[in-house]
Amino acid sequence: MPLFHSQPKQPALALTKDRDRIVAYALTPAAVRRLRESGVRHGRKFPATILASLIRTGDAHSPRPADHAGQISLFGDDDTADQLPRCEVTGTTTDLHLVVYGERLGTVVKLLGTEPRFLLQKATKLSLPVWALSAAVLDQLEATGYIPMESAAAKTLRQWLRRNYDAAWEKLLASNARQDHLDLGPSSEELPLSEPRARP
Repeated sequence: MPLFHSQPKQPALALTKDRDRIVAYALTPAAVRRLRESGVRHGRKFPATILASLIRTGDAHSPRPADHAGQISLFGDDDTADQLPRCEVTGTTTDLHLVVYGERLGTVVKLLGTEPRFLLQKATKLSLPVWALSAAVLDQLEATGYIPMESAAAKTLRQWLRRNYDAAWEKLLASNARQDHLDLGPSSEELPLSEPRARP
């Protein structure tokens, strides 16, 4: 399960495991607000389906390595990788793009992570981050001929885009609602959800 990290004067992060390394996703203010409203506090774990939902909307972005000695043991039960599409070359799930590149036999479309994209940058015709894609965008790319019809990459993305994460958010909210009487830690050390309003 991913770990929510939100401390004053530091960017909010979601820490998770991708294969054998720890990755930190930056969280937008909207993601932080939604996690807090669902009862998730700094230092607490939350379901991988929630992080997948945030990645799909672009509210969890810019993954970067965040390995620290011994930290990998904290993420033994992390199943985030099972909720996300994978790079067709390396198997990683971070910073995926739908990449169209030319080869001798024609146009190829694949889901690729950072390293394979770097190697193919000169031959790349189109590279779109997965969070920027929707079923409609995929349909348009196929209809206009930018990507071949019924490619494996498009099929994988369509399966991911069809997943409904609303039930995961509702389940998270319900499970944390039952824990209202528990001390979830001080929220005073977290960033405020909104500016305090002056009372009339």
